[in-house]
Amino acid sequence: MKTAPHALVAVMAGCLLLTACAQSGANGESAPGADATGAITFVSTGGKFQEAQTQAWQVPFTEKTGIGFVNDGPVDESKMKAMVDGGKVTWDVLDTSAGAAGQYCGEYLEPLDFTVVDRSKFDPKTVGDCGVPAYFYSTLLMYDTSKFADNPPTSVADFFDLDKYPGKRIVPPELSVGLLEFALLGDGVAPDQLYPLDVDRALRKLDSIKAKTTFSTTYGQIQQAMVDQQVTMALTSTARAEAVLRAGAPFTAVWDKTVVNWDDLVIPKGSPNKDAAMQFIALATDDGPSSDFSRLSSTLPVNKDIATQFDDVQEAINPFAPGREDGIVYGDALWWSENLDAVTDKFTNWLVG
Repeated sequence: MKTAPHALVAVMAGCLLLTACAQSGANGESAPGADATGAITFVSTGGKFQEAQTQAWQVPFTEKTGIGFVNDGPVDESKMKAMVDGGKVTWDVLDTSAGAAGQYCGEYLEPLDFTVVDRSKFDPKTVGDCGVPAYFYSTLLMYDTSKFADNPPTSVADFFDLDKYPGKRIVPPELSVGLLEFALLGDGVAPDQLYPLDVDRALRKLDSIKAKTTFSTTYGQIQQAMVDQQVTMALTSTARAEAVLRAGAPFTAVWDKTVVNWDDLVIPKGSPNKDAAMQFIALATDDGPSSDFSRLSSTLPVNKDIATQFDDVQEAINPFAPGREDGIVYGDALWWSENLDAVTDKFTNWLVG
């Protein structure tokens, strides 16, 4: 999730721990005591989500290797491409969508060294030549319980029923995290028949709620709209959902269908610290760091055999909790890597049309 999937947030305060602050500059500065020329530049979504990555991944890596970090962000694939094209790459590791990892593999991203990164720990369907999963995240359908207390929505189709469930909607800023999938599911398409996505059919379904829907530009916008109860229903990430619930907003999830995707860790082609970056990816996806990040960010670990350590709020939005797994719909990263640009162009024209 950057964001774009990748713009998820964990509910944490401050800089988590002083050790985390000491290892990573918040404004692109080298960690104290680290050699700026040897420090890994890590790029993610910023905010408390990236602080969680600092705590769970960077601190143990620095303790093990002595290599420090520079934190940068947010992730911007166009900026990465410009760096590579110009031969002036300053980024080493990116947290980006699985679709982008596949789309830019080889030309803009380094192939991973699988003698360093253990690909056997991942589901084979989630591993590409240039990226491995950093975490799983989901897009949830949620509703305001104070608005629909007597007759709550129970299905994805209800999100598109303005007569039965009136009020404003809000949806994510990224296409590849489930918006079109939800539209097709709401229009009666079976989960195993989603791909290749019928984009025109999805847009026709979205037409039915377009006038009442905010197409957000950031995940923070979704969170604020839910906390302020400006919308009655929302499609949002698990981490933003957690923040909403901890703020006391009266929302709950509809456990009909949940779209699950994952973000990859990747290395830009020409990374000045490629070898260290490869070692960092190997450590970040180990069971311990993966479990720690899951707990801090409310995402799901890359190895589903790892027991999550969620509290009651996190369990309330956990799609892998007992009784909910049948509703999980996995995104198709390969399809999105091959179609993202064309679908984005079509969606943009539809949105402004």
